[in-house]
Amino acid sequence: MRRSISSLAVASMILVSCAMQAGGGRARSAQETLAEAEIARLPVTYAWAVDEKDIDLLMSVFSQDIVYDLSAYGFPSAVGWEAVRKTFLSGIFPYVECSFISISNIRVHVTGSTATGADYFVHAGYNPGTQPPNTRSHTEGQHFYEFKSEQGDWKISYMKGSPFFERWEPFDPDGLRHCQ
Repeated sequence: MRRSISSLAVASMILVSCAMQAGGGRARSAQETLAEAEIARLPVTYAWAVDEKDIDLLMSVFSQDIVYDLSAYGFPSAVGWEAVRKTFLSGIFPYVECSFISISNIRVHVTGSTATGADYFVHAGYNPGTQPPNTRSHTEGQHFYEFKSEQGDWKISYMKGSPFFERWEPFDPDGLRHCQ
């Protein structure tokens, strides 16, 4: 019994220490920790939705006043939910046969009902309509975000991709197994 109580006390001290380190030296509230977890799922949901070309799932991560900053790719920002929806339906989904996005190292900083964040991404796009057949893009970079609580749910209110490496390369179509 005594060993269990000691183990529980040590585990509690470790959790408090981790929470204080992650929160900049102060203990984070359970609400902040929950908000960070909810927000961190948004970039992952974004990636899966783009890969699956699931417009409804994709739009579920964005606020009504979303600013989708495409300046790094030479395009103007899409401002507002309908403009972002149109950008994906007419300007992105039709031009890539399929894509695979990996999101990692998600960082979130919550301040009340708003938050900022970033992640790293690797994106492979197969058979983009602007390139010869059997071509893929390979892009690595970071996303930068602003988030806000909208009707009790966290949403992405600003998103900007910042690629730091991009390459176009041919691929053997027999090796592509999961493209729809």
